[in-house]
Amino acid sequence: MSKDQAPLARFLPLLASCYPLQQVDASQLDELLRGCKPRTHTRGQTLLRKSDATIATFTFLIDGPAELRRTFFDRLNLAAGEGEALQPLELLLPADGGQVVALDACQTVQLSRDRIDRALAAHSSSDFSVAMLSDSDLTEEFLVSDGAVEVDWMSRFLQSPLANHLPAQVIQQLLACLQSRDVVRGEVIVRRGEPGDSLYLLTRGVALVHTDPEGAFDGRDFSLIPGDYFGEESLVAETVRNATVVMEADGAIACLDRSAFDELIRPHLIPLLAESAVTGKEQLLDVRFPVEFRRKAREGSRNVPISMLRASLQTLPSDKRLLVTAEGGRRSELAVFLLRQAGFDAWLLQATD
Repeated sequence: MSKDQAPLARFLPLLASCYPLQQVDASQLDELLRGCKPRTHTRGQTLLRKSDATIATFTFLIDGPAELRRTFFDRLNLAAGEGEALQPLELLLPADGGQVVALDACQTVQLSRDRIDRALAAHSSSDFSVAMLSDSDLTEEFLVSDGAVEVDWMSRFLQSPLANHLPAQVIQQLLACLQSRDVVRGEVIVRRGEPGDSLYLLTRGVALVHTDPEGAFDGRDFSLIPGDYFGEESLVAETVRNATVVMEADGAIACLDRSAFDELIRPHLIPLLAESAVTGKEQLLDVRFPVEFRRKAREGSRNVPISMLRASLQTLPSDKRLLVTAEGGRRSELAVFLLRQAGFDAWLLQATD
């Protein structure tokens, strides 16, 4: 370690446990810290404001206590190396403001996001070989190995459409609530037609999804690898499972039950928009059956039955906010979820009394 890095030497174990630095090997972390120096803050000093946060750096609390102030009444104590502080402070600030203030003397360090990205990329390229895989390529040796597919499940999940719609604090709570268990080859994890009771995350091994021959995927089979999740649609819509998932090799899964899903995840997957906030520039969607739509529909709305939604994604405007009318009930909620998973700016139009 160089002379410039020496002041940070004692903080290496702490930084190595922080997201996303825990995915960087030791030599790369040394390189990341080159030229960086701790910043010392006195009691009451602001460490970071939302208005000061940039896309160029990540700020880590490495010593002492601080307080996250989302609003005047919504505050959270932070301690270096513990809980919420094991991530960049920028990820803790809400989108509409907030600040982090020193509760006593403390220290932070700012690291370049670009350098972190390059270190992560270097780590990935040295550890993994990249190839296009068909189902026939997934050999038994691959399925049960302790290589990349097993080890990197969390990184893959954190880049998923589901995680992208969740605040960092909610992701941490989600991971803390997961119940893990080992599974064996041939074990049926969920069965088509049964009530949905949990969200499942594959953490080791490979599973096969058998879809409904009469459903949106025409009975096609899909492989799941660590980091993939399933079971969320039946929780959102409160319907039975629409597919069967079977383990292709020994592995492990993590489960989040319905109550935790409803408390932690649902509010972020199906955001509501009040009628008063509608500008008239949005695309209104009604996902009920055509006979329901013809009987009574909002002026200017387009009918895309929920059963046809996936097949119609290419016809929807990507440059407009999509508002799903509430008349479809759970179908409307599921539509918002599916649209947001597909990358659309979709909202549920709040029902009026």
